[in-house]
Amino acid sequence: MYDDYEESFYYDKPSSAGSDVSGEAVGLGLGLGAGLVATILSGLLFLIARFDILCSSLLALLIYLLTYKYEWNTPIYIIGAIVIFAVSMLLQHFLKGFRIIYGIFACVVTSLLGPAFIGYDSNVKMYLTMAVCFGVTALWGIISWRCIIKK
Repeated sequence: MYDDYEESFYYDKPSSAGSDVSGEAVGLGLGLGAGLVATILSGLLFLIARFDILCSSLLALLIYLLTYKYEWNTPIYIIGAIVIFAVSMLLQHFLKGFRIIYGIFACVVTSLLGPAFIGYDSNVKMYLTMAVCFGVTALWGIISWRCIIKK
């Protein structure tokens, strides 16, 4: 009797079909997660490379946020965002003054959103975060516009 128990304990292995399926599920989850992270990072890098698109998108988003309480139809929002985006792009590329205005606008928006995303525990840290976000965005805008103009 003791030998039967010992034999079943050592030699009765569960089937490995369940571990194969769980391994495939883990691999699939990791692959999808890595793909999602790569897609988000590539989108952010695209926006970093094209400061003009970021500024135009921020303005279209701001207009949407200011008018969503009116509950307009979806086509109105879509057409409005496309028109605002197109006009903003044209203004930035043809008039230097609007590049500066949109650049300052983007700096202010990032300095306001920075502490919200990063977090802060005191007023000093909040103001420091806002100043760093504003400075980095301003430097990034200058570098980005120099690269866009050189093309």
